[in-house]
Amino acid sequence: MHDYAVAFLGFGNVGQALYRLLESRRADMGARFHVAWRATGVASRKIGWWANADGLAVQSPRTTGIQCYDVGDWLLTARPDVVFESIPLDPVAGQPALDYLSEVLRTGIHAVSANKGPLVYGYRRLTALAESHGRLYRFESAVMDGAPVFSLVNRCLPLARVRGVRGVFTSTATVVLEAMERGATLDEGIREAQTLGVAEANPAYDVDGWDSAVKLCAVANVLLDRALLPADVRRTGIRSLEPAAVRAARGAERPYRLVGRVELADDGVAAEVGPVQIAAGDPLAVTGTMLVMHYDADIFPGGLTVTSHAPDLTTTAYGMFSDFLEVIGVT
Repeated sequence: MHDYAVAFLGFGNVGQALYRLLESRRADMGARFHVAWRATGVASRKIGWWANADGLAVQSPRTTGIQCYDVGDWLLTARPDVVFESIPLDPVAGQPALDYLSEVLRTGIHAVSANKGPLVYGYRRLTALAESHGRLYRFESAVMDGAPVFSLVNRCLPLARVRGVRGVFTSTATVVLEAMERGATLDEGIREAQTLGVAEANPAYDVDGWDSAVKLCAVANVLLDRALLPADVRRTGIRSLEPAAVRAARGAERPYRLVGRVELADDGVAAEVGPVQIAAGDPLAVTGTMLVMHYDADIFPGGLTVTSHAPDLTTTAYGMFSDFLEVIGVT
């Protein structure tokens, strides 16, 4: 039995869902992979930095932990094999997650992240750090809440020549648009998305298209090997839509959805986010909290679509869980 120490950098909804998932799979991991794990660190803006290399009760860290004062002190005290990072998104610079992950990898620890900010602003830096220290940086949950976006291409589609992707990357925008189709205001739709628990901490990131733009940049950096920043993405949010136009589009069976698109171009890469009317039968004809990504690749003349029908916190946590199994070498 191989025992792995893990630490949680960020312990909000996603971090707690991951902890519960790890606990629920503890027996299966032991039986199938001969793997055990123990938590040795937890940190968040709310509770501070806590660690104990012998084991830590992450839901009450003050009872068993040693208080630390920064990420370096925390890593040295927790001595984890893997750090799970799920702190809130900073769409402007990817901080402080980018610096935290850099420190994790420099210390010789695997990094599993659900954060798209570092992918946009530091993918090459973090990948190079991981390689130089013989560790892995993985991020499957950063774009589609755990659906296999990156691993699908990297593991299953070698040399498929992916030229671009389009998709609906935010559940919040769809929930808001559907509320507007029923006669609600945009603000009422946002409150509905918050009640469902799908909105970003700042819902403007979703409805104004920033969340989708950042995800397109992550896709461009990783899958298209092109550097792209959110400022380079043409972006129009759903605030630009008149409620009457939203209702009319639904009546015509061509409802609006907030669509992101990125594709290779002669001068690099082109990307845009904006409301688009979607016909029935289109791969992007989603409802509710569904997320979808449609790949354009040489090997698939009609494209290839990945749809997540009702993603939730456990779905996001599972992306991190599958990354964990990869970095410890059992999948």
